[in-house]
Amino acid sequence: QNQKSNTMSDAAKYEEVSNYFKQRMAESKKIAATRGKDARIQAHASKMASGAKTWRQMKGLNLMVHEMGHVGNRPFMFGFLCFTAATTYAQFKFSDEMKENSEYWSTFHGTGKKDAHH
Repeated sequence: QNQKSNTMSDAAKYEEVSNYFKQRMAESKKIAATRGKDARIQAHASKMASGAKTWRQMKGLNLMVHEMGHVGNRPFMFGFLCFTAATTYAQFKFSDEMKENSEYWSTFHGTGKKDAHH
């Protein structure tokens, strides 16, 4: 009797191990199908067709707006906004008279009267 129960146990173990290896083989084939040049081309095409962009694929204004949404970037964006507002304000306040009296402006952008400094 003991031998029969061991034999059944051995058959069950054999079945379990066989199933395990079948599953592993299926997984290996699935992974192997994703490798190679053709598989990479197909994966890239399906990624592009989905339309969803990761931050690495974004450029310009889209990326900037995406980054502004992150909590960690808010202090930087606040500083950037303040700096941009201050420089824009200063630029608009810089009248023609101020340009005339400015050594920098007259040397590099103006009439060239003060070329001796350059």
